[in-house]
Amino acid sequence: MSEDVLDDATLARVEDVLQSACGVTLARSLRRSLETALGRAARSRGLEPDAFLRKLLVREAAAVECFIEHAVIGETYFFRHPEHLRTLARLAQTHPAPCFQVWSAGCASGEEPYSIAMALMAEGLPEGRFRVLATDVSGRALQRARDGVYGPWSLRRIEPEQEKRFLVANGDDYSVIPQVQRAVEFRRHNLAVDPPPFMGLGAIFCRNVLIYFPTELAREVLKRFISALAPGGLLFVSPAEVPLTNGLGLETVDAEGSVALRVPVPGAVTPEARLPRLRTGRNQVASPVPPAGWPQALDDSRARRARGVEGRPSLSEPGTSRPAWAASTPDAATPAAPRSVAVDALAAEEVPPLERAIIAARAGHFEEAEALAREAAKALVPEAYLLLSMVAEVRGDLNGAVEAVRKALYLEPRLALGHATLVALYGRMERPEDAERARQNALRALDGLDDEHPLRGVETMTAGGLRQALAPVEQAGWLGVR
Repeated sequence: MSEDVLDDATLARVEDVLQSACGVTLARSLRRSLETALGRAARSRGLEPDAFLRKLLVREAAAVECFIEHAVIGETYFFRHPEHLRTLARLAQTHPAPCFQVWSAGCASGEEPYSIAMALMAEGLPEGRFRVLATDVSGRALQRARDGVYGPWSLRRIEPEQEKRFLVANGDDYSVIPQVQRAVEFRRHNLAVDPPPFMGLGAIFCRNVLIYFPTELAREVLKRFISALAPGGLLFVSPAEVPLTNGLGLETVDAEGSVALRVPVPGAVTPEARLPRLRTGRNQVASPVPPAGWPQALDDSRARRARGVEGRPSLSEPGTSRPAWAASTPDAATPAAPRSVAVDALAAEEVPPLERAIIAARAGHFEEAEALAREAAKALVPEAYLLLSMVAEVRGDLNGAVEAVRKALYLEPRLALGHATLVALYGRMERPEDAERARQNALRALDGLDDEHPLRGVETMTAGGLRQALAPVEQAGWLGVR
């Protein structure tokens, strides 16, 4: 047998072993990864793949345990997503309970839960003021985690100050100091079938685990997480897993440009709840005088892209540092555009908030557009954050505009128009290095797309049109970065 030619029947038997042993069912698109895991497991035991497969199919305990480790344990390292750890530390400092409890679910070899403990200690939380519970389905992975000994590869992202404070060198390896080890408790736990080990948790980390589950199972696990979190508790998942939480009643929280999820506090008025909602009937919310030219400017920018500025599309109006869609926006003294009857009609027809937000923006009702875009953002729609960025830019809040785009890119890292928006914003902020980095990211996001491929975003643009707009200045007179 070769590790890359398992027939479907054998593959199904291997997957059944995995299901029976740990309750995990890989998504269909990931089933073939079991072949690679089988080969790695065989090599780790010094066996040929055929010999290891025979042991696995008769469910020899050692072979099954070894296979689980290679099939479900992903790569990890210290201080992965440090913005999540800093957000956690801020929450812990204001937590009223005697002990702030955090669950690292699917902790693998332990770098994540130790990083959590280190981050909390670095922010001044004393030993005994918090507790980290770390769980995994692999007993062997948990034993390595309890040992707390790691090679340089696990330390590749840790800051020197943290390494010096929390780790001790021992030859080529590094050991976690006893104070940190005492703050973390390791237990075996199967996310697919076991109930949460604790309730009333302040935070749960489960990153790059749910992507290996079918959607239905992932949603069930998420519901158990939510039940285990205290009101106001935070859930941290990977960007690819955030859409799985749609419709589960969680709030989004800014985590330094990325997204964390929060269980609502009953009766609390969130910033989103204080925003004005769609004006209907007798309960109308007064709107500030908006720049009335924006809707026409949006349509004009599409027309300019269709015919090209000097034969080609541009991210900026010629001779200015402003984005093309805002080029004809007058000053705030211009009277507000008449209210669009279509917005109210669409609300009655239950049109999605994002579509209503775009119509409100085109009508010049920016406060309403912002409120509707924030409502759409609760469903973790990247385009909603792009619209919020456009509103912020119209108001002159360039930092807020950048922050909104970063949230969109956290949800969809390959959102080409998001990266392109940053090019224009950084150009206006006179940050050429950041603008060039955003340009390169936008071009990478376009890799493999046909020129006629329509791009996701608030405005209409094709992959080919954006490629032309992103051409370097010396090649095509591009005005996005100066």
